[in-house]
Amino acid sequence: MSTAEPQSRDEILQAFEALRNEGLQFWADLAPERFVAPFGEAWSPADNLRHLIKSTTPVARAMAMPAPTLASMFGTAETPSMSFVALRDRYRERLTGGVDAGDFAPAPVEAPAGPAAWQGELVSQCRDAIAELATVVARWEENDLDTYRLPHPLLGPLTLREMLMFTLYHHAHHRENVVRRLGASAASSS
Repeated sequence: MSTAEPQSRDEILQAFEALRNEGLQFWADLAPERFVAPFGEAWSPADNLRHLIKSTTPVARAMAMPAPTLASMFGTAETPSMSFVALRDRYRERLTGGVDAGDFAPAPVEAPAGPAAWQGELVSQCRDAIAELATVVARWEENDLDTYRLPHPLLGPLTLREMLMFTLYHHAHHRENVVRRLGASAASSS
């Protein structure tokens, strides 16, 4: 999946389409036994994907609300939306302070007896969450993405555009973490 820096609504929609069609293939291609195995104290690939589902779904639900409802609940933006790079850098900076996922952490579960079926189910759930989000994004006008806001638990109020860019980056961030940990575990076992 491309890690381009989408900014416009159409670029964001294209990035969600690429994520749905190509980006989720990474999770589907992992060996089921590796998919469910944690990295020491760190989340397993399955837990990372469950976290992404748990954090993407509420964005789609919130963006399905009428604009006046969002404005009354979360206010409107007083400054322009950040760029993708500025948002990404702000998130990375916050992560250096040590944070946890809070309510968005995946609940502890036992790995199922049939990990391949569970893996397929989680990939499908994530694909559905991304498709739902893309559907609601397509209903918004370009400039409305810079007007209305949603709360982010770590970054505070974000414009809809910023939340969408964050969601795209968040998926890439977790995929990159898993790739890095897979490489580290392969190096330590050789």
